[in-house]
Amino acid sequence: MNVTFLGAGLYGEALAKLVEINDHEVKFYDPYRFPEIELKDAVRDADALVYVAPAHAYSDILPGLPKDKPLILASKGFVSMQPFKEFTDFSVLGGAAFAEDIMTGKPQIGPVIRLTASSELSEQLFTTDFVWVEYTEDTKGIMLCGALKNVYAIGAGIYLEVNNPEPYFKQAFDEMRDIIELNGCKRETATLSCGLPDLIMSSSSDGRNFRFGDEIRNFPNSKLEPVGTVEGVTVIQSLADFPDFKVPSSAKLFKEIVKGVINATQ
Repeated sequence: MNVTFLGAGLYGEALAKLVEINDHEVKFYDPYRFPEIELKDAVRDADALVYVAPAHAYSDILPGLPKDKPLILASKGFVSMQPFKEFTDFSVLGGAAFAEDIMTGKPQIGPVIRLTASSELSEQLFTTDFVWVEYTEDTKGIMLCGALKNVYAIGAGIYLEVNNPEPYFKQAFDEMRDIIELNGCKRETATLSCGLPDLIMSSSSDGRNFRFGDEIRNFPNSKLEPVGTVEGVTVIQSLADFPDFKVPSSAKLFKEIVKGVINATQ
């Protein structure tokens, strides 16, 4: 099978390694790293497409993709299915894994790396001796967990008590379940690798989202500019573009984080 990765960052390269381990052919489209390869050429002979570019790049990439080929979303920054409505075979891949974990084959949590997918194709492409792909039909739930964990990882930098992290993660987890349920997804999806485990992993002190939250905490009255791509900030900035995304009244922490990021960046 020929698989084209839309984006060639560290995570995209790591996932591509799994595909190659399973004896499939890999090609990349990335206008920054491989400017000589045009999108139409990168996808022409592809049997499947994997989106791993930053979420904010979707408007430049999606219109040029064939809508009848399987598209797997592995970028964790979307709160709406709207951009993907024209694709006839769309699924999502999430889970708690850093690129380095996949490249080295050494998981930080448990004996194997756990990913969550909503298609059998993802199971086929990414399962290896050190990667276990769990399946759920809740495509939107995986997508929302991937976006929400980035926002709550910023909140971890703002509010987390390092010596007693359990109350923060409990509140964040409860809110994640409420949010995805209100948006038509399954509450139990937040218990999979794409949910709470990914949130905890993303809230480590060396994560970009956590570090940005820590800047907000230390400089509460300053206007801050994110260094590089801070996925949680991108998610918050995109909320106004997707009115189909709903936030329940119970999600007080989520609303506080959104308010704090907006105040810090505008």
